[in-house]
Amino acid sequence: MMGIVISGTRSGVGKTTISTAIMGAMDDTAPFKAGPDYIDPRFHEFITKKSSYNLDIFMCGEKRVSELYYEKTRDKFGVVEGVMGLYDGLGHGLDNGSTAHLARTLGLPVILVVDAKGGSTSIAAQVLGYKLLDTRVKIGGVILNNVSSEKLYRMLSEGVEKYAEVECVGYFPRDSEISLGSRHLGLKQAEEMVELSLTLEKLRGMAKKYIDIERIREIAKEAAETIESGIQKVKEIEMKDERYRGMQVAVARDSAFTFYYRYNIELLTKLGVKINYFSPLANEPVPEKTDFIYIGGGYPENFARELSENRKTIESIRENHERGVPIYGECGGYMYLASEIKLTDGSIHPMCEILDGKMEMKNRLNIRRFGYIDLVTDKGTKGRAHEFHYSGVDEDDSRNYYFDAMKTDRRWRCGEKKGNTIGGYPHIHFLGNENIFEELFGKGR
Repeated sequence: MMGIVISGTRSGVGKTTISTAIMGAMDDTAPFKAGPDYIDPRFHEFITKKSSYNLDIFMCGEKRVSELYYEKTRDKFGVVEGVMGLYDGLGHGLDNGSTAHLARTLGLPVILVVDAKGGSTSIAAQVLGYKLLDTRVKIGGVILNNVSSEKLYRMLSEGVEKYAEVECVGYFPRDSEISLGSRHLGLKQAEEMVELSLTLEKLRGMAKKYIDIERIREIAKEAAETIESGIQKVKEIEMKDERYRGMQVAVARDSAFTFYYRYNIELLTKLGVKINYFSPLANEPVPEKTDFIYIGGGYPENFARELSENRKTIESIRENHERGVPIYGECGGYMYLASEIKLTDGSIHPMCEILDGKMEMKNRLNIRRFGYIDLVTDKGTKGRAHEFHYSGVDEDDSRNYYFDAMKTDRRWRCGEKKGNTIGGYPHIHFLGNENIFEELFGKGR
C-alpha cells in the first residue's frame, strides 16, 4: 500500500485544486479527504470516477481511520487531501487530529503545497519550519503554487532544496480559470460549477505537465520502506450484524440533500440494508415498505420554495412519522423536518412541520456552534460529531432533545426529538460512532 498526503501550509494555498489535479493524473488513485468536509470529496469523485472517503481522526479514531485507508488502498495508490494547514487541528498539541497527525497515523509522506506568490528565499525558511516542527512527519516533497514561469520555479526550488533540503516536485502556474471557487459552505458543489468537466480536464493536463507524478510515486515507495506505521497491522473493517439484513432505508438524495459521508451509506449496505433513494426536489414520495428515513445535509435553503411546494413528499414523510417510522435528519435534513425556513430576504417557507423548530438563515457562519463537538444521547451513549451551518433555530427548553453537545467550556441541548423523529445540526460519521448508529438505526429493525 503506497500513498501520499497533500497538505497546504495554510488554508487557501490551492491545496484542493492541486490535490484534485494529481488525483486525476493517476489512473490507480484511491482518493481521500482529511477531516469532516463534504464538498472536496465531490471534486475527487468527479475527476477520478471513484468514491472518496473522509478520514477523520476526531470522529472515527486512529484505528478506524487506518482500517478504512487499508480497505480502500489494497491495489491502489492513496492520495489524501489534507485539511487547513499541515499542523492545524484541535489545540496546539501534535496529536490533534491535524493533517500531520493523520500522515503519521497512516505512515505516509507529505507533499507540501506552498503559495510562492511574492516569495523567494523566505519560502525555504517556511518549508524548513514545517519540516522541523515535528520530525516524525516526513515532508517528502514540495509543490509551489502561483508561479509565473518555469524559470522562476527553478530559482525558487533551488532555494528550498538548498536550505530546507526537501526536493520540489513541480509547480502550478497562476491561472484564475482553474480555481475551484468558494461559497458559504466551503467550495461550490460540483454539480453547480459551470463547465466543471472542462475545468477538471484542464487540471488533469496541468498536473501531467507541471508536476513530476512519477517522482511522487517514487517518494511514496521510498517512504513505505522507511516510515514506521501500524497500518500494516490493521485489517479490513469488520461490520456484521444480521439484525439489519433486509431492513429498508429511504435516503433523500438530490441537489438539496447531498451531504452524506460516503462510508455511512456503505456501512448500511455492508450490514445488508437495502437503500432506496428518493428526491424531495422531484416531489417523490418516500418509497413503500420503508423501515427508516435518513435525510442528510445539503442546501435546502437554496431550494426552499420548491421544497415547500412539493407537498407529495412532505405528506409522505409526515404519514411515515405518524405511523412511527423512525426518521433521522442531519443539519439540512433537520431544517427540512422543521416548521419553516426564513431566508435572508425575509421570505418564510413552511417545511415538513414535524419538528417545532423555526429556522432562520444568517449571512455569516454560526461560530458558536461551529466545529467538532462531543455528544451524549438521552440514553447516555457517547459520540463525536461536527457542526457547520449558517442557519440558526429558535430554542425552547420545553422541547425534547436527543443530544447533549459539548465544546470546550460550553454545553447545549440539540437534536430535537418528537416521537421516532430526530433532527439536529451535528453531522455524525458512523465509523467510530457505532453505538450512536445502533441507537438510531436500531429503531428501524
